Amino acid sequence: MGKKIMPATKRTIPRPFSFEWGKGQFIEEASIKVQMNQHSWEPAVQLLRFDDGSETLRFCVFHGEQFSRMPLVISPDELDAIFEEASKHLQIRTRLMKSASRLRSMRHDSSA
Repeated sequence: MGKKIMPATKRTIPRPFSFEWGKGQFIEEASIKVQMNQHSWEPAVQLLRFDDGSETLRFCVFHGEQFSRMPLVISPDELDAIFEEASKHLQIRTRLMKSASRLRSMRHDSSA
């Protein structure tokens, strides 16, 4: 396939955002760059803090500096790389680990 995974574009943090339902700041971002042939994209995990103090994670994709409205489609090796990058960002890492802990504690009955 000729795919390469490398460091992503560094975007300014914090930086403002504004949605129809609220505004605030991107306070952390973990991203990687994926290059295949002449095409590249940057999967990202962002921690958003709204002006009311609430926080949420957004999983998205960029093409260079440009946010893409396409869904994030990610292969297992890219997911491993984005999680490795996310581990360098304390608040994102903490939230992902908390969610992973919940996932591990859920019981799945494969006989059903």
